[in-house]
Amino acid sequence: MNQLTHFLNRTRDFLWGILNDPKDPFYIPFLSFITILILASVGLLFVETFSDLAPETVETFRVIDNVILTIFAFEFLARLWVIRNWRPTAVKLNAFGLARFWVISRLRFVLSPWGFIDFLALLPIVPFLRSLRVLRLLRLFRSVRLFRSGPINALLAAFASNSLLFAVAGTFVAMSVIINATMFFFAEYGHNAKIKEPADALWWSFVTITTVGYGDVFPITTGGRVIGAVLMISGLFVIALFAGVISSTLVDQLMPLRQEQVRMSSITDHIIIAGWNDGVPMLLRQLEDEYHGHLPTVIIFAPINRPEGLDPRYLFVHGDFTKEEEYEKVRLPWARTVVVVADSGSANRAGTRDAATVLTIFTIRSLERQFTLERRVPLHICVEILYPENVPHATTAGADEVLATALVGNSLLAHTAVNPGVSPVLNILLLTARDNIYTSHIPVGIIQGKTLPFDDLQDELQINYKILLIGIVRAGEVILNPDRELPIVLNDQIIYIGDEVLPSR
Repeated sequence: MNQLTHFLNRTRDFLWGILNDPKDPFYIPFLSFITILILASVGLLFVETFSDLAPETVETFRVIDNVILTIFAFEFLARLWVIRNWRPTAVKLNAFGLARFWVISRLRFVLSPWGFIDFLALLPIVPFLRSLRVLRLLRLFRSVRLFRSGPINALLAAFASNSLLFAVAGTFVAMSVIINATMFFFAEYGHNAKIKEPADALWWSFVTITTVGYGDVFPITTGGRVIGAVLMISGLFVIALFAGVISSTLVDQLMPLRQEQVRMSSITDHIIIAGWNDGVPMLLRQLEDEYHGHLPTVIIFAPINRPEGLDPRYLFVHGDFTKEEEYEKVRLPWARTVVVVADSGSANRAGTRDAATVLTIFTIRSLERQFTLERRVPLHICVEILYPENVPHATTAGADEVLATALVGNSLLAHTAVNPGVSPVLNILLLTARDNIYTSHIPVGIIQGKTLPFDDLQDELQINYKILLIGIVRAGEVILNPDRELPIVLNDQIIYIGDEVLPSR
């Protein structure tokens, strides 16, 4: 079973790279292959439509088209299968909870711009929709660089971020169409020869509310005319409604409902950045490097408007991060990590920036004790402190990681001033995602007995994991470069230099 699971995971990762990772060596060839199939399919459609072909040739074309459609179907199923990070890892879920998140993640993909285009390309699988094969041309958008560029992605993100507004507007339209169609049917049925079934009334209602008015169906009774007049006026409101929604989407993404969208969403395992200062954009870039381009959802939570130029991939929620009631907006119980930065606007509101940071830590830990969800791991809190004397206060408040950024930066600068040639080493160790410093538990199987000398452990880790062991953490105490014969036990944590963190037990 373990071998099968390992094989499936490796296959899923392999397919994910082919389908989604531009850096994968098979990504461009596969994209080119799909592009050729799309053009061939549409070409077959035009030849079949505008040429006088023998029945045998037409049947051959249909077989070829069915093969292409089958390939598209398998690709679509593969995209659904390889979806990553669909279930939360910070909390335990029962079978129903896992099934819920599995379904939600797949529906989210189908309703995403690219997923919806892939879905439309499969509609010709239904016999009476074969004429829609031309919709496969939409899939070419994946291949055109323009439609994968920043402005287009920002535009798509703007529409996606206001999906709740579109859902509200769409619901209003649907209810108006259905209610008026029902009343119109009962008013006209038996009097109007063109109203033979509810579908006729539904068509009239839809055409009327959009102010198109084909004239193929029109009311002849007094009641039907009154209903038509009401629906015409409603159509004006519908146009104004959608115009307002679309303009607000394009002009300003930060409408109040967007905060509700985050709260009501199924976002899990995300990173919350509490506060804002000029260093946050650099922090986001470093997080991208640490996650090797697979950064989880990031929600920036600060009492300011969305900063101009902030990448649309990052969610931004306006709120006071020092208040408990505000954290509903950012789904704190489902979060993986909270990073509290020295907020640039806190000096005048809370006395000092460090005081606001410590208060935020107390607030988050207080909320954590009220979580109703059972977590697999505690909420991880990392904080930035400006003055070293406040580090103990942040630790006491409950921070897991405390970094006195000003002290660390100046200490490194002083060290390089006294020790020439050290700065390139520090830049490699501290500023890159490769060859960085990590801590983790000792991998399973390395220590066979109760203890293992430090020197032997160092050799084992170098051979098996290509990492350099430089110290241990024992009972909270950091021991760097210990004696070679120091006995290491399973409960110790290791400190090492490597390309990435070792897998957890």
